[in-house]
Parts: sequence; structure tokens; C-alpha cells
Amino acid sequence: MAARLAVVIAETQIGRPDAPSEAPSTRARFQAVLFDNGGTLFARRPAAEAIRRLAAARGLEISLDQAQRSWREVKAAKSKSPAARLARNRSASAHRAAYLAFYRPLDDLCPGLAEAMYLEYKTSPETMVPYADTPAALRRLRDAGVAIGIVSNTGWNIRAGYELAGLADLIDVFVLSHEHDAAKPDPVLIELACARLGVPPRQTLMVGNDAPADGGAAAGIGCACLILPPAPVGSVRGLDHVLALAGLAATPPTTPPATPLA
Repeated sequence: MAARLAVVIAETQIGRPDAPSEAPSTRARFQAVLFDNGGTLFARRPAAEAIRRLAAARGLEISLDQAQRSWREVKAAKSKSPAARLARNRSASAHRAAYLAFYRPLDDLCPGLAEAMYLEYKTSPETMVPYADTPAALRRLRDAGVAIGIVSNTGWNIRAGYELAGLADLIDVFVLSHEHDAAKPDPVLIELACARLGVPPRQTLMVGNDAPADGGAAAGIGCACLILPPAPVGSVRGLDHVLALAGLAATPPTTPPATPLA
């Protein structure tokens, strides 16, 4: 019943947006909005560029095509099974071990490149790029008095990326999987975020880009959920759909429609 309610809430509010008005509403439908991090509010700079840069720092010049081929090999070897994803995000040590194993083929290209990619690419705040509409959407929610949380499956302290982007002061709580020995779709992370914010799940919207993880965690506790489609780094993410769903948009969304949990 709780899972079905989460779907109904999301579909109803997306399907019947508020009529356009001269000014956005100051009263939100939700008391809190929780966001996933990677692929939702931030994207990461292209990996092939990082491979070339880090290899050059070690005295090896490689072409973009070569870097892209190497990255495709890494991605092909990376385990995408739900169990593996869950396990590697439950602790910092498991995260590091898993990604160093994924990156190991890069050492054949340039010794030391695997660890460099983990330290200077995968877990570096400097590679985190907010989507073009991330700052404005967060500030609109904050101005309306909506609590904001980040609930992320990750193995490192992504808070540094928000600080670097000047957005940390807009976030009320960070709940990161590796700090709690749990990962989405386990709903415990959303429950913890709601508890810290003092907001019940039914008054909370979860926004993510991974239906099994984000949607599964939200549906498990009756929390409304919005799943956004993929978007390239630096682009407009479509967060106007979040504002519309929260009843805070002055006009209907102009970006391609997001995907409600179904």
C-alpha cells in the first residue's frame, strides 16, 4: 500500500501542474525534498579527459581516442549488479577497493594511473559539476522554506563538492551511504534524512536518476519520488519539474518531461 501511494502522489502532481501565475507560489506541497547526488544535481567531468591529464602528469602523452578506449574497457569490466553496487557503497574501504579493481587496467596504460583516477577523479570535488539549473532550483526551494537533503550512495565525502560549488549552505542534511553501512534501495537512508529534518516521509519528495535505487528506497516508506532522465554534464537538468511537482513553479516546465516512478 505504501509503495502504491508513493506512485499515486507523484503521478497526480506531475499530471496536473498548477496553472501559470505571475509569481511562483510561496507555499510548497512538500516540507522537504531529498536529492540523489551524482546524475541528479551534479555530473562528473569526462573521464577520458582525466585519463589524459593524469597520464601526462606522469610523463605519458596519450590520444583522446586511446583514453576513450581505455575508459570503455574500465566500464565494461565494472560490475553493475545490484548486489555489487550495494556492497561497494556501504563503506569507504569497500568503495576504494572496488574502484581500484575497476581502474586496474589503466595501470597497463600508465603505472599508478588507477590510484590517481580514484583519488583525483572519482573522489575529487573538482570533478563534480553542478547542472546548469541546480543552484537556482536549490535556492527556490530554500526561499520557500523547504528543507533540503542529499541522500547518496557514495564512498567518499561529497560535501566538499558542494562547498566548492558554493552550494553547501543550501543543504540541511547529508546522508551518505558509506557513513551508515547501508545503501539505497534500503530505505533506512531516507528514513534517517527525514528524521534529521523532522519531516515525515509522506511530506517528503525524493528526486533521483536511478529508479531501482532511488525509487525503491522511497516507495518502501511511502515517500513520493521523481526519477529524472539522463542529462549530459553541464546541461539543464530539468529541475523545473521538481519545482512544478512541489507547487513552486511560476510557469509549467519547459524542459523534456521527467519520469514519475511507475
